[in-house]
Amino acid sequence: MSTAKEKDAHKKDISLFGEADPLVGTAVDGRWQIESFLGEGSLSGVYKVRDKGNDREVKVLKKIHPHLLQNIRNMKRFEQKVRALCNVKGDNIGIYKDVIVAPDGNFFLVMDEINFESLEDLLSKSGHIPVERAVTIFKQVCLALEQGEIAGFQHRDMKPSNIIIVDNAKFVDEVKVIDFGVAKLLAEESEYSKSAQYITHTREVFGSPLYLSPEQCTGKRLDSRTDIYALGCVMYEAVTGKPPFVGKNVLETAYKHMNESPKAIEIDDADPTFLTRLQTVTFKCLEKEPDFRYQTITELKQDLEQLLVASQEEWEVNANAFKKGTNVAGRRKGFMPVSSEFMLFGVLTVILIGVPIFWVTTSFNPSEQKYPPFQHEKLWVVGKKDAKTEVEGFGPRQEAAKDALELVKEEQGEDSEEYANALSSLVELYANSAHWKEAEERTRQLIKVTEKVKGPWPTSQSYRILGYVCFMQDEFDQAVEACNKAVTLMENDPLQQRSMIQPLRVLGDVHMQRGELDKGVATYEKLFNIVDITKETDPPTYADTCSKLADMYRRQDKNADAERYYRLGLEWWRSHGKVESAYAGKSLYGLGLVLIAEGKYEEARDALKEAIPIVKTTVGEKSGLMGAVRKQYISVLWRLNPLEALKAQMSDSEANSPAY
Repeated sequence: MSTAKEKDAHKKDISLFGEADPLVGTAVDGRWQIESFLGEGSLSGVYKVRDKGNDREVKVLKKIHPHLLQNIRNMKRFEQKVRALCNVKGDNIGIYKDVIVAPDGNFFLVMDEINFESLEDLLSKSGHIPVERAVTIFKQVCLALEQGEIAGFQHRDMKPSNIIIVDNAKFVDEVKVIDFGVAKLLAEESEYSKSAQYITHTREVFGSPLYLSPEQCTGKRLDSRTDIYALGCVMYEAVTGKPPFVGKNVLETAYKHMNESPKAIEIDDADPTFLTRLQTVTFKCLEKEPDFRYQTITELKQDLEQLLVASQEEWEVNANAFKKGTNVAGRRKGFMPVSSEFMLFGVLTVILIGVPIFWVTTSFNPSEQKYPPFQHEKLWVVGKKDAKTEVEGFGPRQEAAKDALELVKEEQGEDSEEYANALSSLVELYANSAHWKEAEERTRQLIKVTEKVKGPWPTSQSYRILGYVCFMQDEFDQAVEACNKAVTLMENDPLQQRSMIQPLRVLGDVHMQRGELDKGVATYEKLFNIVDITKETDPPTYADTCSKLADMYRRQDKNADAERYYRLGLEWWRSHGKVESAYAGKSLYGLGLVLIAEGKYEEARDALKEAIPIVKTTVGEKSGLMGAVRKQYISVLWRLNPLEALKAQMSDSEANSPAY
């Protein structure tokens, strides 16, 4: 390959280190005459060559750096795998034509010559590119990655220098991705691949540290979502002019990939709608956990395809960036169908022995005896809280953060912005790792420091974090105090309205547990006004808030209001995926209680019947909630259809009988 504007002739045989390249003027494999040195990257040196045969065809030869080959376990197998890369086809891929292994061990890849400008070169001249042009370029990058996946390969070295814009004189960007799959094969075939997936034993990086995914930094198992993260880094750099995470060295950069969030994308002259959408897409790619990113490159490509053309309503409904990576369980079968013969037998049974059975079943009341106790008042209380757990890589990350804090303390002092920033890293690490007590201590320390100097975030956010970590330790008084402080600081700032959601949810839960119904209603009404605006981007929080507000009204005997909000939440749940979840089971049960109180028994029966299989799947067949749902269901059936009630009661009794 050659750049659109080739270097001066007297410089073509000079490497990055200034010496004349010894390969210039020699022939490789007896066929390819090396005419000039074109450049050098982290994986290879690049040469312009000419076929010594009659056609005098010009090609590009890429020589893999010898030190990257030193630790290859099986050179023959590595060669076979690289040759397989020649089968990767696609209009958006820089295709390998041949592989040459020289007698001296040098390893070459043959490619067609292309006049191009790399994205790296473009950004070095322009600083950044407009959102519209970025979308056009990255749609084609996604196509290249799709084409690679079809052939069974991931790129694993996605960076601006490997994205090229062909000089085709068409006045449109024709994009290709080069160096496909080589970094991945070098890492896999190295004898150190198990212990170092992104840094070789000689400290050479497989993939630029500016574009490494968190799982590469920690040596976890990699898949196609690693390329999605790297592409997110490149997209961020393309529109802002700088990568999302830059440290002083490889390890500091890796630490930022694992622990820090990207800063908001701000471009003065960009269309605000397009910019907001691109930030949503980019941040989805940059999620720390692979399960929270786009799960396939096709999902990302689809969002880029509609980013510039979809209406806002279409975008909010169809964009994959808003979809959760939750596996939806298949529908469970309902009750076994009942034959006409069995129905006749049932009628006779009711006539002959229905009364004695009713007396026996209601006297022993298996629903009461066989299920754990359940309290309606605690239907929505947060019960099981995350306990302190050992997070992978927590120890080294904690030590690194503590060392950084001590270093800043010595150099800048405790009353400095740098100290506040270092302290915030510890707060985030402890809070995200469920180390609640340590998170509380460091958050209180951060609040004191930021009373004197500017902190990494508004003080209200520190109180939000403090309220949450206190709540997770059942320190309710401290949680209420901190959350009230956070809400007071946030409610007059439109930019922090969304941040009020967490402290309000904590306050609502505490009021619910304490039976402070008026305070609870006021809290959830305030929360509802916020989530009603954000419901399209966060459907679960909206539905959850509706049901909790409904239950507070139910406990106040305001059944009409309770029914209204329970139905609002359930309608949103149904229209946004209808995922089987504990939320759905609890809401249907709560709605059933309200409908019973209103005398709407048929509607109550339908709600409770729908709840049973969901609760069985998500909460447990022997759970207290299951016992409560079945008890209310059978109670309603006795009012509507005693025969069905008897069958349900007997079925419940059999299900709860011990096995001998």
